Amino acid sequence: MQMWTVFAVAGLLAFAGDDITQAIKKDRSALQGTWKVTESVSKGEKAPPEDLALIFRGDAILIREDGKTAENFSFLLNPSKTPKEIDLTLKVGPQKGRIDRAIYKLDGDTLRICIQTDKDGPRPAGFASPKNSSIWLVVLQRTKE
Repeated sequence: MQMWTVFAVAGLLAFAGDDITQAIKKDRSALQGTWKVTESVSKGEKAPPEDLALIFRGDAILIREDGKTAENFSFLLNPSKTPKEIDLTLKVGPQKGRIDRAIYKLDGDTLRICIQTDKDGPRPAGFASPKNSSIWLVVLQRTKE
């Protein structure tokens, strides 16, 4: 009888793993493409609009600024959490390899990402950038490129 329970639990875990894998594939696919930054709030302060775009290509995020595009991050999704989680790994510069913990919300052609920029700070719990925090909120709109 105990062996049957072990097999049943193992089967349920494998099934749950398949669900998570499918959710990751679905969200990863939905993120692919070019997103223009429409709002940026850092440490509670709204930043002036910039000509900045994020391009999701595979597991990479390229940043296009001033006509130049560079691969700056790789990303990992965990859509099984609430809010959904995304880890951003810096691929360039003196802090290469640093992982910023973030959350994301995809609503049609609008993407919200809230990023903890302090490597020792907790992952954001909501989509806000409180004053004097190390949290950065970015709102993006899908472009038709």
